[in-house]
Amino acid sequence: MPAKPSPPGVKSSATVPLEPGVREDQLVGIATELFASKGYDGTSLRDIADAAGITKAALYYWFPEKEALFVRVVENRMGSLIRQVSLAIEQAADPIAKIRAFLHASAEQMDANRSAWVTSSINFWSNFDAAQREILLAQRDRFEQLLRQCVADAVAQGLLRPADPALVTRLLLSGLNQLPRWHKPGGRLSAAQVVEAYLDMLLTGLQPKT
Repeated sequence: MPAKPSPPGVKSSATVPLEPGVREDQLVGIATELFASKGYDGTSLRDIADAAGITKAALYYWFPEKEALFVRVVENRMGSLIRQVSLAIEQAADPIAKIRAFLHASAEQMDANRSAWVTSSINFWSNFDAAQREILLAQRDRFEQLLRQCVADAVAQGLLRPADPALVTRLLLSGLNQLPRWHKPGGRLSAAQVVEAYLDMLLTGLQPKT
């Protein structure tokens, strides 16, 4: 697909070089960092344009509204996340191993791109219109369903005691999604190690009674 022609109003590339063909991805990356540090409501299109070194009119060329840019951030993050956890699940041997693989792959994604995780998890419930919310909810539901199926299979095979797979899934994901609020990179434990500790505690409690 040919690259879009350069829009009017682009400032000197000395501020942030925006290469032809990747300009849109770079804008999404800049927006991700700002949404993570300032919050969705605290970030304006002017902030994003200034950080990119372009005019607000030029930013409108790709994203005429902030909501569309945020949806793109979440879609990119969720698409990558779903691909990684799907691959991890496929390589695991049994439902318990699949649950662990799902959470480990998720934690690794968080460590690799914390700003995107913070943006999409903490700012998820910002006030979007119905159509945009449906896009985001569809991505979230697809992600959650992968884990819910692993939990359901573990219950069905007697590897976990009878428990509501939906509740177990939400418990696991609640702990995961809260990590960026308190966990700091470079600390005593990595995100993956925290998740492993969570899993040890939770899965031990859910083992069938003997």
